[in-house]
Amino acid sequence: MYARLLLLTVLCFSFALNAYPLRFAVYEPGFPPFIFIDDQQKDITGIVPELLTAFSQQQQITIEYVMDNRKGGEQRLYEGNVDAMLISPQWAKHADQLVFSNAILPYDDYLFHLASAAPKALSGGRSVCTRQYYVYPTLEPHFAAGTLLRIDASSQHAQLKMLANARCDYAYLNELVAHWLVARYFPDLQLTSISDFKASTSLQIALHPNWRKHLPALNQFIGEKQKSGELKAIVEGFVFMESEQ
Repeated sequence: MYARLLLLTVLCFSFALNAYPLRFAVYEPGFPPFIFIDDQQKDITGIVPELLTAFSQQQQITIEYVMDNRKGGEQRLYEGNVDAMLISPQWAKHADQLVFSNAILPYDDYLFHLASAAPKALSGGRSVCTRQYYVYPTLEPHFAAGTLLRIDASSQHAQLKMLANARCDYAYLNELVAHWLVARYFPDLQLTSISDFKASTSLQIALHPNWRKHLPALNQFIGEKQKSGELKAIVEGFVFMESEQ
């Protein structure tokens, strides 16, 4: 009798735990190739959603995507109005209030300039196209001091468009994002990166502490996908195949 009651309790607890969806904040207009937003079909795809779909099936949970801008999504996460979003500790304003997955994918952020233009000295108020609401640890002191001028854009695509139209001297971008955007939207645009203010980090999922119990399973899942080569195949599929369309 005790064993039956214990089993019933475990089953009820398991059902209750999985009854609530994982609310994942997606900041518009997307973060390709990591996250794509199809406005017409209201569909979310990309490297991260593909991983999340497989993880949700393994753990028998559902994923609910919540749209917001970058700043609003992060604030929702601190308040517990969403449960997760794509952000690494270096980019979070209050990293101590969140729990983070293991690194999914390492990447570097660079200052890019037009290859046809000689690099300009990084002083005297040179302008840098940046993503609105993003925090740039390596650049913030220079923005504050006025040695670099921050010009915000609504998306990474807009950053490159502004750079191509000479509205800024540099654009600060994730290398994978820059590769994908150039291949897909700016085939004639030739960029050169410089090592000044390079930032090396990793793609990570931040969770609200309420979901801390799921972190070991998430980290194990990420490790399995990395070891099996599935993650590499997913990345190549979205970065290279998507850029060829």
